[in-house]
Amino acid sequence: MSTPHNHTAGASADATAEARRRHEALTQLEVTRTLRTHQREWFAGLRRDVFEAGKPYAIVGALVPHEILQALDLPFITDVWYSGLVAARRQSGYYSDFLDKSGFHRNLSRYAALTLGVLLDTENPDKPWGGLPAPSLVCTSIHERSAQVLADFAGAPFIPIEQPVLDRPMVNWWQHSRWGWEDLDGDYRIDALMAQYQDLIAAAERVAGKRLDIDRLREILDRVNQQEEYFDEVRTIIATAPKLPARLGEVMGQVMGIQWHRGTDWALAQARAFRDEIRHRADQAMWVCPNEKYRLMYVGQGLWQNLDFFTEFEEKYGAVFVRSNYLSIASDGYLRYGTRDPIRALASRYVTMSEQMHMPGLGSAWAEHEARTHRIDGGLSIAGWWGIRAINKSLEEAGIPILDFPVDAVDGNTWDQERMFALVRDFIEQRVAPTQAARRAQGL
Repeated sequence: MSTPHNHTAGASADATAEARRRHEALTQLEVTRTLRTHQREWFAGLRRDVFEAGKPYAIVGALVPHEILQALDLPFITDVWYSGLVAARRQSGYYSDFLDKSGFHRNLSRYAALTLGVLLDTENPDKPWGGLPAPSLVCTSIHERSAQVLADFAGAPFIPIEQPVLDRPMVNWWQHSRWGWEDLDGDYRIDALMAQYQDLIAAAERVAGKRLDIDRLREILDRVNQQEEYFDEVRTIIATAPKLPARLGEVMGQVMGIQWHRGTDWALAQARAFRDEIRHRADQAMWVCPNEKYRLMYVGQGLWQNLDFFTEFEEKYGAVFVRSNYLSIASDGYLRYGTRDPIRALASRYVTMSEQMHMPGLGSAWAEHEARTHRIDGGLSIAGWWGIRAINKSLEEAGIPILDFPVDAVDGNTWDQERMFALVRDFIEQRVAPTQAARRAQGL
């Protein structure tokens, strides 16, 4: 039988949990609801068109010019976006195991390969949004090793894209990327990527059964620029507001959901509504965590398998996550003004995007700049490759403590709730809090 003390403690815990649920309901963005509704309806329509009407679609990587497919009215799924959806549905562990049992090595990048797992698994009826039909075209980075397997399985052409090596880096690249992109990225490198885009265009035209309309492509790029400008406003509001007006998990989901539909009228309207809601919340002092004390950032990938995890640290520690690559690269990496030649502008956007975020030097300078503008007290880095570790080292040397979080961004098999909670708790108590206190004592 429960003792009165235990009963009281249980009731208190229940009341605390209920208060947290009410607070989260009040702080949830309305655009989160509209995004989910649109995604479900869009994906259901895609499945009807492909499964029932036999229309073609493509599976592509994140660094592929989606706007070309938009201009050809060729629907597509982005591999890492769908993998994030699998992770959010808490099915990444199942599909990681499925890939292992199917003979793929454990070091295969789950960030893109979960999409392959869903396509290969023909027996499981419980798949995110009903699963994936076989694509008619696959186009990803040449380094994405699961893509060729996926294309072979589907009997679809595979167009690999290889970014030319960056040999003239500008450390403060984000100051030049919008207008000075020809000098920033190098005309010879842009030429090399444009030549590969011709292969993609030819294959996509065959699949779509129509020719690419350059004027329509230019209109799509102009809409993308407007969309990214709204994202830039959101970033500025979050960075400069006294406290955080929206949880980072929702911000990341909003940005990525809109990005995969970029160039459409819906995406532009959704980005505008996103900006308007963030601005309203900041103007009305509607803070996620009224007792905010510590501002944290992601370095590199976000924790897609458990975006709500860090909410637990708001009430006890006043710790909030305010910055990720996803919103910031929308502003600094996607915007390209001067779209007279839209294919050239697209090539400039993608020719260096990954290096800008992830390479030592470029990624380090950008991360330090972002940390200063967002008033960051500490960062969390999902276990990554050597480039991210070098960026972490640079941030540490700049006085920003970084926690190397030993999990995969999407693979649920790497998750241990108690261990991860303890790591973040100790990081805040033993590194973030003392560092902030020392800075304030020095008047910094």
